[in-house]
Amino acid sequence: LLDTSRIASIRMGTTVATNALLERRGDRCAYVTTRGFADLLHIGNQSRPDIFDLEVKCPGVLYERVIEAEERVALVQEDSSPLGSEVVVGVTGEAVEVVTPLDVTALREALQRCFDD
Repeated sequence: LLDTSRIASIRMGTTVATNALLERRGDRCAYVTTRGFADLLHIGNQSRPDIFDLEVKCPGVLYERVIEAEERVALVQEDSSPLGSEVVVGVTGEAVEVVTPLDVTALREALQRCFDD
């Protein structure tokens, strides 16, 4: 038997998903994110070989549309003061405060419009 007590996380990928990323192909998809973060994946983390290169070549995004969801959560940290909202614990064990609950109806409508187009 393998002692799993020291394993913090496991990451897996499939050949199909990896090939789709490498070949920049795959099924049509949309990117759903918190309102105000629509360009997050496009901007990335700005790590590149030449940080001062003014002609950066970025790969295209894999999604066709961005849907911004009306919601907001904040990570609860030991030294932070709660904002008075509901606190939930995620599957990772981290506590997050639900500052603005997800507007499920608006998100459902946006996803339906995306699907219908």
